[in-house]
Amino acid sequence: MKGYKFTCRNGRHIQVRFDGTNKWVSTGCKRIEDAIVWAERSLRHQEEERLESSVTLQEFSKDYFLRTDSRSIRRRNEYKNRYFSDGYYKAMEARLVNYILPEFGCLTLPLIKSLAIDEWYVELKKENGDDLSDDSKNKVLQCLSVIMDDAVRLGLIKENPCDKIEPMSVRSKTREAFSEDEMELMFPKEDDRAALAFGTLMWSCYFQVMKCTGFRPGEVSGLKRSNYYPELGGVYTTSSVNSPSRAVVNRIKTTGKGKPYKVGLLSSQCCRLLDMWLRLMPEGQEYLFMVDGKHIASSTSCKHFKTCAEKLGVSLEGRTQYSLRHTFQTAIAGEVERSTVEELMGHTRFRPGYDHRDGERRLRQLQGLRQTLENIV
Repeated sequence: MKGYKFTCRNGRHIQVRFDGTNKWVSTGCKRIEDAIVWAERSLRHQEEERLESSVTLQEFSKDYFLRTDSRSIRRRNEYKNRYFSDGYYKAMEARLVNYILPEFGCLTLPLIKSLAIDEWYVELKKENGDDLSDDSKNKVLQCLSVIMDDAVRLGLIKENPCDKIEPMSVRSKTREAFSEDEMELMFPKEDDRAALAFGTLMWSCYFQVMKCTGFRPGEVSGLKRSNYYPELGGVYTTSSVNSPSRAVVNRIKTTGKGKPYKVGLLSSQCCRLLDMWLRLMPEGQEYLFMVDGKHIASSTSCKHFKTCAEKLGVSLEGRTQYSLRHTFQTAIAGEVERSTVEELMGHTRFRPGYDHRDGERRLRQLQGLRQTLENIV
């Protein structure tokens, strides 16, 4: 019997000692045939653990984010309806190659510990020696965490060491609303000017809907003819376009939070422009907004908005098409009940970060309470 030997003392269970150790271990068996099976199984398990523990991060993560085979992270994401752009996977691979592998690539997976990750992560620097931004550091940590999660899934390590690392605290950039003057430049009152403000009638209708409803870009892109109710002057949808895949999905951002629909009222001008666009739309086209027969990704509409807004004389200063959503809530805040704001915005609660009213406007909206307060205070 190679690799181990047995002993049996005073009628107890047969014990085994494996080569290279001095410890006797009970097999839990009284028959020698069963003890042999137990010992052979233990040897195989030890060999598997030895092989697993010898896999380095470099070997395990070769082309990790670039592969497209059935076992790749990209395919597993797609099986779960999680779609990311090619740019996302290329950026993750770059973080792996530029930051993670130089530090941990030669280590076997079980040797990559939380303490080492934490000390390395907070000191990350760019190639020129400057500190990485906190947001970039978090993305590098996320990259490593995705890989280590996979190692846990495959049984190569017992836990993800990144789970014990607290991400850097990052202040999100405040999105600003557009002023009344800027909105008038982008959305003129005259129909003939408004129809071509964004280059074509289709694009002008696209942004008119966003301006009137506060819809997210994907929700506007997913609108069908049947979602538009001209007699009611509004739109209703439960679908949106997933930007990376440009596929229509039967959900919106808040579907999983108990709000599976989005509803919005349109201005008279927006309805007139939409009616005009419906008469010119290609026959048989089901969706209101498409480019070259394809659904519109948010990155495409964002670039178009930026180009046209600047041509119209609006200095964006970091603002995007999403700022129309902030402008919409700012316009209706204080004018309607909070529950109505939540309904129109598609939020599960009131979000003050979308409300950019200045002090004077807030005071004007409170004037109706003046007499009541005069009688109380």
